Amino acid sequence: MVHKFPGTAGTVYDGSFHKAVSDFQRESYLDQGYTKGTEQEVNFLEELLQLPAGTRILDVGCGPGRHSLELARRGFSTVGIDISEGFIEYARKGAEVERLTAEFRVADARLLEFDAEFDAAICLCEGAFGLAGDDAGHRQILAGVSRALKPGATFVLTAINAFSATRNQDPATHIDPYTATSSWRQTFRNPQSDVREFEMHCTAFTYRKLRWLLEGAGLEVCAGYGCVAARFGREPLRLDDVEIMVVVRRPMEA
Repeated sequence: MVHKFPGTAGTVYDGSFHKAVSDFQRESYLDQGYTKGTEQEVNFLEELLQLPAGTRILDVGCGPGRHSLELARRGFSTVGIDISEGFIEYARKGAEVERLTAEFRVADARLLEFDAEFDAAICLCEGAFGLAGDDAGHRQILAGVSRALKPGATFVLTAINAFSATRNQDPATHIDPYTATSSWRQTFRNPQSDVREFEMHCTAFTYRKLRWLLEGAGLEVCAGYGCVAARFGREPLRLDDVEIMVVVRRPMEA
C-alpha cells in the first residue's frame, strides 16, 4: 500500500491556462523584450542543426511564429503548433503575406500526433514546455516530440533553470519547493490597448531533471548549455543562467 501524506503534493496547475493569456495578447506578445532576439537565435539554430534547405522542422509552442517564420525565410519548411488560436491566426497571416513555406496548426503540445515526420524540432522560450501543469504533462510533450522526429533527428529544448529561478526570485512570485513551479499575477496589454491581469505559472528544471525526462522519452542527450534570450550559444551552464538549453536526438533505429 502506498501512503500519501498531506502537504507533499506541490503545485499542479491547468496545463491549458496559457491559452487565455495568449489569445488575449496576440501580437502584443512580440512587444516583450525577450522576443527581440529572433535573428540571433535562428542564426545559432541554423549553425547547430546543419540541415539542408527544404528540411522539415517542427516548432512546438510556436507562439506567434517568430522562429518558424524566420526559419522559413531561410529556406526551411516549418510546422508550428500552439494551443492559442490567436497566436496561430497571426502566424498564418505572416506566412501568407510573405509566401513562406510555414504551416501553423492549433494543437495542444501534450497531444502531438506526428509520426517520424520531421528532420528537427524546437521548443523554445517556454512556448509549451514548462507550462504543461505537472510531470505527466511534460512527459507527454517529450513523448510526442520523440515520435514526431525521424530517427537521427535533433531536438533543441529550452527550459527555465530552477537554480536561477530560486536565486533571483521576485518577491511577488511564489515558488513551490516540491515542484519548482513559480506562480504570480501579471498584467498584459492586447493590440487594442485593453489591459487584463492573469494568474501565471511556470515550472523550472535542473539539468539533471531535464536529462531524466528526455531519456525517459527515448531521446539521447547530446549537449547542455546555459541559455539567455538573444544570446544563444554553446556556453557552459551556470547557476544564474535564466534558461537551460538541451540538445538531443532521436536514436537511429537498430
